[in-house]
Amino acid sequence: MDLPDIELDPQLKYWVLLPISFVMVLVGLLRSNITVMMQPNPKLEPFRKIREKQFLKRAACFRQNNGVLTASEFTNRQNYFIETLKSPEFYAEKPEANASPTNPFTDPSMNDALMSMAKGNLMNYIPQTVIMGWINFFFAGFVIMKLPFPLTDGFKSMLQNGVATPDLNARYVSAISWYFVNLLGLRPVYSLLMGDSTAADQLIQQQQQQPLPNIGGPGGPKVDKVFAAEAENIQILSHESVFTGIVDRVLAAHS
Repeated sequence: MDLPDIELDPQLKYWVLLPISFVMVLVGLLRSNITVMMQPNPKLEPFRKIREKQFLKRAACFRQNNGVLTASEFTNRQNYFIETLKSPEFYAEKPEANASPTNPFTDPSMNDALMSMAKGNLMNYIPQTVIMGWINFFFAGFVIMKLPFPLTDGFKSMLQNGVATPDLNARYVSAISWYFVNLLGLRPVYSLLMGDSTAADQLIQQQQQQPLPNIGGPGGPKVDKVFAAEAENIQILSHESVFTGIVDRVLAAHS
């Protein structure tokens, strides 16, 4: 038997629904700006360290994209990279033979990174805790809206948190559940209000980029070990040109 719908006070959207949404958007924007202001100024990396990483990246690019080279070009570059990787020419610092492992927690850069991470966690935890406490104190048990589309009963636990009414239609949303919906779904609104329409594209590009290894850093591999491993990978390469049989492949594709 279908239960009759309950009638909601129209004033709920003015005194509960909109205030919760407005406060969460405002707090999100303030948190974003405060987080940016709290970030330390980036430290410039020494030139020799940058050169070391970039040369290793060049060697990796050659290993992955050598198919566009001719046989003679491949041989020349292979010999060059093997010889150079086995020499200390591009080392930022000369590795010590009997160096003891460095404790990453004693490194100043690592301490700065841990402090920045702790500040970011606090900036996320404190506002969320305050807003949730505010909603639980003033709007506990409120049913504030009805969704315009039907839902199955599996959504009741997500949309009716704090409302102990098992027979209530799943389309009704409680105040605390509206807080969680805003918490998970306001990121596009933040991007729109902050004028950052390419935030999602930049996030995808960052995820696709291969991070440079922490060569010689605390807890990272030694530079001579990394260079020797890359030299071995290049030494076992076999050249296979992408232009081999290209005429036959083009004719077969368009015939």
